[in-house]
Amino acid sequence: MTVTNTSSTTSTILVKPDRASLPPERFYQRFDPMGEILNPDWQRITTEESEHLFQPRSEGLHLLLINPPIREWSYPNIMPIGQGYVAAVAAMDGHHVDILDLNAERKQPVKIAPEQFSKWVEDTITQKLSQKKPDIIAIGGIITQYKRIKEISRLCKQVYPDVPVALGGGIASAMPDFMTAKLSVDIVMQGEGELTISELLHRLEIGASLKGLQGVAYREEIRSGEWKVRNNGWRPSVQRLQKGMDYLPWPMRSLWPVDELYKQNPVGHLNWRSKWIDGKTAEPSQYSISMIASRGCPYGAKACDYCFATYLGKSYRLRSPREVVDEMEYLKQRYEVAYIHFLDDLMLADSRWARKLCEELRERRKRTGFEVMWGGTCRTNIVADDVLRSRKKNEPTMLEEAYDAGMRQVGYGVETASPKILQSIDKSGQTPEKIEIAIEETKRVMGYADCSFMIGSPGETRETVQETVDVCRKVGLQPEVFFFTTAYPATSFWQLALDKGLIRKAVTGEKGTADDDIIEQYFLRLGEQGEAVRTNFSDLPDEEIEELSWWAINELKAQNKIRHPKTVSQQERKSAVVGATKADL
Repeated sequence: MTVTNTSSTTSTILVKPDRASLPPERFYQRFDPMGEILNPDWQRITTEESEHLFQPRSEGLHLLLINPPIREWSYPNIMPIGQGYVAAVAAMDGHHVDILDLNAERKQPVKIAPEQFSKWVEDTITQKLSQKKPDIIAIGGIITQYKRIKEISRLCKQVYPDVPVALGGGIASAMPDFMTAKLSVDIVMQGEGELTISELLHRLEIGASLKGLQGVAYREEIRSGEWKVRNNGWRPSVQRLQKGMDYLPWPMRSLWPVDELYKQNPVGHLNWRSKWIDGKTAEPSQYSISMIASRGCPYGAKACDYCFATYLGKSYRLRSPREVVDEMEYLKQRYEVAYIHFLDDLMLADSRWARKLCEELRERRKRTGFEVMWGGTCRTNIVADDVLRSRKKNEPTMLEEAYDAGMRQVGYGVETASPKILQSIDKSGQTPEKIEIAIEETKRVMGYADCSFMIGSPGETRETVQETVDVCRKVGLQPEVFFFTTAYPATSFWQLALDKGLIRKAVTGEKGTADDDIIEQYFLRLGEQGEAVRTNFSDLPDEEIEELSWWAINELKAQNKIRHPKTVSQQERKSAVVGATKADL
């Protein structure tokens, strides 16, 4: 990539404008340097009709957004919300936005050989790029998609070496310098992308340098054919509620095949029983859609050791209940959905906000008749504390209020019910007693509890796994899934895995130091979450961890049995026998 080395850079407006003033030329200029909105009255993209308020400019850039395939064994069911927000911002700035959603293009579970599917991906990208040369290509995703993103970015650069390629999403925020150096990308965007993409596109359009552009790492040319990575650091997050979050656009869903595909492959409450088979819903007449109400995690620096909780910002920020319900009501009307699934890392973290959301939903029901089922995430300690507090005051619990307002699924990352392991993974505030209270309350109110667990954390033993199974039996829980504890970049466990030599072990079979080449090999082999034992932090052999997970899944009838390595290997052996029999005929 070549950028003009010029001192001409854009600046953010610092003085609050009059409410009657026209909005600034670019979206990022609507916010002050600390992410606070300057004028709440400026128009933005929300509904499909509002998109017509923002027409492409003749000099606007042509942006191509590429969504890589994910969970290829399942039906595509979640529109890339992050790209939807980026698309809305780019459209508001007058750019021409196009998409290539490879996950949607496949339409159904992939059942052809991996090399055949890779060829299909390559052909599909090549065909798309041949239709029109973009001014910039942006790819987004998570770390488990590293291999596919590497293939896609390399192909884009082969077709158009002079077109800048940008990377966003969790994969970019986790290791921006590494991704800039190892992938065929020119720019890596860190954290939430709305303000960053707006300023990035502005600078590219006017030929300005990327120097000082907060939120990006990029390749800076130092001499012909040579470059180095320059990281400008994170941009301050958009502020909470009416100071900022309420004035972001809604995702520009009109660009994606929501009607034709995504809403017809429901998630959350509607496919809870079939999720780990192929994702196809048991209720084909009921549609669903996804959205978000918050970003970040309230536990911040005390986030669980296995979790990259800050990829969308280092502070927990909510949208106002009214703003959230406005979007919910529009989505039901526009897409005729029966259920809305919230993708927030931790949606019901603030019980006061949760009750206000329920109050807004009840009030909307009285005023307009709006009702819809919905589901989201919480933590067992938050629900347990609310239950104990509500009982003392003789008041309805948060979940009782939520059920009355349409909530039908609560998702918990319980991970373990062993006191020893809860401490080793820094699951702040969670105890076996609170786990029991929360699951019992959730089952009583919702009818079931959607819980995930993991095996292979530091200190894991047969006894600690037994403790988890015993608590599940006590409360009559059928878990959704047992994962294997895995080290992902930008988490506490990532550094621990490096220190213990587990990243090299996952690649070579032997513990040791991992350089960037070994780390890349780890990412290339990572695969889907919990697909296999990758970084076993316990002192038990990998084979024993796999056996313990298989035992726990069978004991509790967890739903991801069909995706467990033992099930897969049994299916492969069965297929091999059938194949041999057919060959003999």
